[in-house]
Amino acid sequence: MAGAMAAQACAAAGMKVILLEAGRIGQGGSGRATGLLSSEACESYRELESRAGKRAAKAVFTLAERAPRELAAAVKRLGIKAGLDLRDAVRLLPAGVPDKLLQREMAARKDAGLTGSWMSPAMVQRQAAVVSGGALKLPDWGFVDPYKLTLGFLSAAIKKGTKVYERSRITRITFNRKNATAFLDGGAITTENLIICIGEPTPLFKPLQRHLKREDRYAVLTEPLPAAVRAELGHQAALLTDTDMPPHQLWFTADDRVLFAGADQKRPAERLHAQTLVQRTGQLMYELTRLYPAISGARPAYGWDVPLAHPVDHVLYAGAHRNFPHQQFAFGTSHDPARAYLASRIIVRAIQRKPEKDDEHFSFARNL
Repeated sequence: MAGAMAAQACAAAGMKVILLEAGRIGQGGSGRATGLLSSEACESYRELESRAGKRAAKAVFTLAERAPRELAAAVKRLGIKAGLDLRDAVRLLPAGVPDKLLQREMAARKDAGLTGSWMSPAMVQRQAAVVSGGALKLPDWGFVDPYKLTLGFLSAAIKKGTKVYERSRITRITFNRKNATAFLDGGAITTENLIICIGEPTPLFKPLQRHLKREDRYAVLTEPLPAAVRAELGHQAALLTDTDMPPHQLWFTADDRVLFAGADQKRPAERLHAQTLVQRTGQLMYELTRLYPAISGARPAYGWDVPLAHPVDHVLYAGAHRNFPHQQFAFGTSHDPARAYLASRIIVRAIQRKPEKDDEHFSFARNL
């Protein structure tokens, strides 16, 4: 996803672009993503501020808040039909849990000039038909079809001259003072700017693996809900998330289904993959019916896992690394379309030598 976005931007800027895909376009994490997007750099602004200081935390969150709107504008400009829909998110606090920490989170964001507002339990009940201890309302979250989005940006890149080669795995990379060379079976490409958007570091970039932890996120999509059930579920006009770690995300789709994701955990061994998938998706359905008892009895039409590489400090990486000259990386977007778009813009600005002053906070040299 981030690679297609970067290719489109580079091609639109007049650069000669070649896009290499080891497998098939959109058949990895980007195509399996939930399509849910956020407008925050990580779940807790207060924790980031305590580690990195107010200036860095504010800069990171400000760029993240802009990303969904900028993505929506690009999608409209390019005529991409991917069902992009931005809405408010409601971060729910469980009933009976003191609201002190969530209120402090809201106050810290407000003090930094970020958006967000408090919702009382009564307001949450009216809007989302959920019993809670209150909630934090956050603007510009939403949903988009991740596969159609990726193909849309790729199509726009191709129209600007981008050459795309699938089943073209890079086996080795070398570099000197002037450029980097990517070797493939039967050929090689030499360039001053090699952009690596592969979700997580492969063995080619083994020294960078320590910056991220590999996990799987699980998701379920229910069958279409009957009208009687939908009538008990509130206005269904917001994306719901919560204060769990890791958090859950819930979206009511246009065809009357519920998309529910979360249950992130350390990636299991391959021999346990099928067993873990059944267990975790079953757990998600149970947690969904606890949130909305009216959904009890609904069956999951689909259940799947999404491979993730989470940065240790929870903020995506976008930019260069001193040990890999002429290379730009996008890691740790969690397949969030808004974060993928932000990573692609940071990289393109670096290649054009027009970085924004706050792009440095997403680099490997940051101190978050």
